[in-house]
Amino acid sequence: MKVKPSCARYEPPRPGVASDRPRALRLPPALRLPAAAGAVVFAVAVCTTQVAMQVTNREADRQLERLGQVYLDGLAASVRLGLEARDPVYIEGRFRRSFGEQRGVPERALFAFAPGGEMLARHGDAALTEDAARAAPDDRMRLDEAAGIAWVGRTVTGEAEPAGRLVAALDIGPMLAARARLSWTIVVVDLLLASLFAAATWLVLRRLGRPLRALVEGLSEGAHRPPARLPDDMLAAADPRTAQMLAAYNRMVDGVRERELLAAELAERDQAAALGRLAATIAHEVRNPLGGLATAVSTLRRFGDRPEVREESLAFLERGIGALDRIVTSTLNVYRPADDRRLTRSDLEDLRHLLRPAAERQGVSVKLELDLPSEELALGSGGVRQVLLNLLLNACAATPPGGRVGLRVRVEGEAMICEVTDEGPGLDPARLGPAGMGAPSRRLGLDVVVGLLGSLDARASVMERDGGGTLIRLAIPLRAGAPA
Repeated sequence: MKVKPSCARYEPPRPGVASDRPRALRLPPALRLPAAAGAVVFAVAVCTTQVAMQVTNREADRQLERLGQVYLDGLAASVRLGLEARDPVYIEGRFRRSFGEQRGVPERALFAFAPGGEMLARHGDAALTEDAARAAPDDRMRLDEAAGIAWVGRTVTGEAEPAGRLVAALDIGPMLAARARLSWTIVVVDLLLASLFAAATWLVLRRLGRPLRALVEGLSEGAHRPPARLPDDMLAAADPRTAQMLAAYNRMVDGVRERELLAAELAERDQAAALGRLAATIAHEVRNPLGGLATAVSTLRRFGDRPEVREESLAFLERGIGALDRIVTSTLNVYRPADDRRLTRSDLEDLRHLLRPAAERQGVSVKLELDLPSEELALGSGGVRQVLLNLLLNACAATPPGGRVGLRVRVEGEAMICEVTDEGPGLDPARLGPAGMGAPSRRLGLDVVVGLLGSLDARASVMERDGGGTLIRLAIPLRAGAPA
């Protein structure tokens, strides 16, 4: 038999979990601080290396510009006489000699211009145009990284007026290629080192935060199950301040356990005292009638053959038995709660709140589907709710963690139908007599549940669900005009 899922569902809350955020984007709380620290170390390492590379590149450009100016210093001293005399042959000869003496930065082309701008002489790569040479700035360097050329210019002054202008196109392609290779090497090494340092930071912080992580987990789990002590080796490995905090937590756990044991012991003592008072009350009230009954029995044995004595003794015995019945009835009325309120939908909706602690402890979810009218039903609220509550508690105890317990209630004709489902190992219908599901101190045995159902004139059936689990079906008659 399949049981449809209900529309109202209760899921035990999970501490520290925000339900409106994607699960895949969240890290466990224990990993957030180490991961954040590792990310910060990685980012700082990469950023500082990039800043250092930028500063180094700018300084290299300034050094290259000074190198070009030093080159022009020597070239200007070599061709100054030719510029002053406007002698292209002399200038071109000096240019050829300069090309023949290349040892450092090689030249691609050399240009000499008159003060008016006309070109006097040139030597080198013919693909480099005069216009590109004229655009070269004085006393500064213009880099053409695509062509691998650095343009440098210098105005050469004579004794009274400018003698002309020199422009050099230096071949810096190999230098730029070497710089690019160095930059990529630095980037790769920087990423590797930053990743190693980030991983080391993550491991160190994770190890240092292990005691605090265990403390937080213990405090979080303490809301759903009894707290557990932290191991002594963890306290020994922690620093003094952290060890003091963990020791305080262990003392708190010991105190909670001790209080629970004391509370259980006090409850047992109260129960024993109540039973003792009940037994003493019954014994006190029953002892006097029993004495009279014993006297009547003795009289019958001695004078039972006399009709008048026999009738008088039997009448006395009948009255004494009636007195004992009244004593027992009055005692039951004192210790049995009265069910004087009609059943409403709110009474069954309260089951969700009553079941929450047991569901959270067991790690199961509870579904309620209540198809009931808004008016009161011709049933006592206490008995029905007590039966359903104990059946649902038993179902929570029988269902493994992660399973689901369900309750479906509806009215069919002159009866209220209740179906309790679980995902436990199943229940043998032949064992429905005195067997109980769960600890006696916390749940009713099935015999007591059956007794309560008897007072409601209800019928119960148990069947196995398809796919595993048990379904208990109750049919409780609605009797108009019956006392609550």
